[in-house]
Amino acid sequence: MMTTTKTDELKNAYAEMIVEGMDMKTLEVFAIEMIEQNLKDYTVEDLKEEITDCYGEETWIDMNS
Repeated sequence: MMTTTKTDELKNAYAEMIVEGMDMKTLEVFAIEMIEQNLKDYTVEDLKEEITDCYGEETWIDMNS
C-alpha cells in the first residue's frame, strides 16, 4: 500500500515531467486554459475584486475601457 505522502510525491514528479516536456507556447496555452477554468464561476464582482486586489483599481478601469 502506498502512503499519501508517496502518492503526492509521485503526482508532483509526474506534473513536473509534463511541464518540462512542454515548449513555452504549449505551457502558455495550458496556463491560460487553467486560469480560465478557475475563473468560470466568477461573477463580475468576484472578477473585479480579484483584479483590483492583484493589480489595482486602475487596471480594472483600463480593462473595461
